[in-house]
Amino acid sequence: MKRWTLSLGLMLAAAPAMAQRAPASSWVRSATLYEVFVRDFSPGGNLAGVTAGLGRIQSTGANCIWIMPIQPVSMLNHKGSLGSPYSLHDYRAIDSAFGTAADFKALVRAAHARGMKVILDWVPDHTGWDNPWIREHPEYYARNAAGEITVPRDAQGKLTDWTDVAQLDYGNAGLRAAMLDVMQWWLREYGLDGFRVDVAGFIPNAFWREAVPALRASVPRPILLLAEWGDIELNRIGFDLTYGWDGYSRLKEVWGGAPAAGFLQRVLAEQDSMPPGGMRLRFTTNHDETAWDNPAVTRFLGPAGARAAFVAMALLPGRPLLYNGQEVESPQRLPLFEREAVVWEQPGAAAARAFYRRVFDLARTNPAFVRGNITAMETSAPDDVIAYRRNTAMVLVNARPREVRVTVKGARLRGTRDLLSQRAVRGDTLTLPAYGALVLERR
Repeated sequence: MKRWTLSLGLMLAAAPAMAQRAPASSWVRSATLYEVFVRDFSPGGNLAGVTAGLGRIQSTGANCIWIMPIQPVSMLNHKGSLGSPYSLHDYRAIDSAFGTAADFKALVRAAHARGMKVILDWVPDHTGWDNPWIREHPEYYARNAAGEITVPRDAQGKLTDWTDVAQLDYGNAGLRAAMLDVMQWWLREYGLDGFRVDVAGFIPNAFWREAVPALRASVPRPILLLAEWGDIELNRIGFDLTYGWDGYSRLKEVWGGAPAAGFLQRVLAEQDSMPPGGMRLRFTTNHDETAWDNPAVTRFLGPAGARAAFVAMALLPGRPLLYNGQEVESPQRLPLFEREAVVWEQPGAAAARAFYRRVFDLARTNPAFVRGNITAMETSAPDDVIAYRRNTAMVLVNARPREVRVTVKGARLRGTRDLLSQRAVRGDTLTLPAYGALVLERR
């Protein structure tokens, strides 16, 4: 049984819509994203704490802040002691634990004053069970065979275990109009620069074909639209960014002993099918991975491994992401349903932050990494070394906890310079230390 039945009117209205995304000349093309969980970012766990920490965020080289949901959390059927930030009680309100509308406006203004952008996490697939829409607009919700409002189903139509939320029904024209209206309201009311859309692929593509151009037309500035989904079809519809989950999965496999050369297979295969302007979000952790998997410093076997993995991922075609605490290599598994303030005073925090800053700066400012495709390079150590070329730059990453000597077929390395350390390369055979990473360019 299909999850949604779309009205013929919506499908016909959506059919002629052209894919739209931020202009190629806009800030979106060189965005470096930093994800903030407001609960955990500061000692106060509030919006004022994020505003006070903008300097810390900017010191990573990030120019776009992704704020996880800040609306009040539903307490009916909630999980954990605080509930999920993705179970919304009210789409238009701000959780009083975080502050006020004035606090959020102050945060956005302060970020803009620093030349930074702000996008908000948006949850269009479901609401909390005490959301006013359940009482005022029960027709907005999906029903099971018994006529009861149901928990969400996944993209294959299987019921999820998301018992704290109720599924919205995009076959209802009123819901579609209400959802688009409230998203446009946030853009205008708070001066936002876009959205990260939670489980965007659970929503019918026909809705996004209407919503994406309407959202872009609602404000006189380029906005960034990031879909939490891996299907390139959402890039074709007009989302700027979709998730690079395959790269993350393959990177974990390589760190577990799989051949390093396999890391690039999907990246290479999909670059011809990616539409112009479409990009992947590149990450080695985020709020989901840290909560349910492990933070990067643990998953990639220590600080050196985490840094090497980040270099391999962040310089691929797409745009890179840091999650709060990652830049100081915090080993905390930050839960979604509780509060655990980030411990920023980690051993070696200053050196770690400086390293991630260097990588973000390359991704944001070096033309080799802002645009262009990727080419795999053949090395003498294909099982151990990830190697690729981006325009004039070469990236070499040792994925092993031991020293590896390597040459690169068809590439003259002598006379290049490592952009991470600024050291010159004096030969064509390199010795990469355990989890060593080089970004080479001839100057």
